[in-house]
Amino acid sequence: MIDLTINKTGLEHNLRKAKENRIIIPTIAQMQHPETIPEKIRERLKTVGLWDVDPLNLFRITWKNEAKESGGLFQAVPNYIELPPALTGGPCRIVALVGKWFPTGCHKVGASFGCLAPRLVTGQFDVNRHKAVWPSTGNYCRGGAFNSRLLGAQGVAILPAEMSQERFDWLHEIGAEVIATPGCESNVKEIFEAGQHIETADGTAYVTDEIKAAADAYLKQYGA
Repeated sequence: MIDLTINKTGLEHNLRKAKENRIIIPTIAQMQHPETIPEKIRERLKTVGLWDVDPLNLFRITWKNEAKESGGLFQAVPNYIELPPALTGGPCRIVALVGKWFPTGCHKVGASFGCLAPRLVTGQFDVNRHKAVWPSTGNYCRGGAFNSRLLGAQGVAILPAEMSQERFDWLHEIGAEVIATPGCESNVKEIFEAGQHIETADGTAYVTDEIKAAADAYLKQYGA
């Protein structure tokens, strides 16, 4: 269950920031059924690129985006590909959802939104005080950094130092603080440990409960 306890001070700060940056947060129902998104927002999306740093792209956190790099709206069926038996060697049909047409080109922008948005609308995360921490081997922290920027929060990306330079460059461009941990994509333990350390360092870092649960389970299994 998501904790919906209201922190009035944090919520006031978040509402002020949202007003300053003209941020409108979509509802979960709108993300599931983008045909319910108000027409005035749909019209504005026609001039917004899929990767643009524009809060309107929060409404594109859905599997049902049109396959367009700019100006796309929505479609009834999610983007997918079907893997034929000639390729898989099996008799059954295999259908795979395609995350390319999410902002950032990866569906993890949705997973990270699901962690941050409830804390923003309750005020538990205070944009004037907290930093959103995203430990990941790559795509999750990319989605988190992107959402943080759109939502007016400071993002902190934690990822292995041997990930691509392109990924690091993009994270810096989006305005994230970047922490590089030892190793490569298989060095998950190090990113979680770094997340624990930064959270306790000065009290401003915010690691969501979902990430804490994943980190605790991983470190319990493989050793802190």
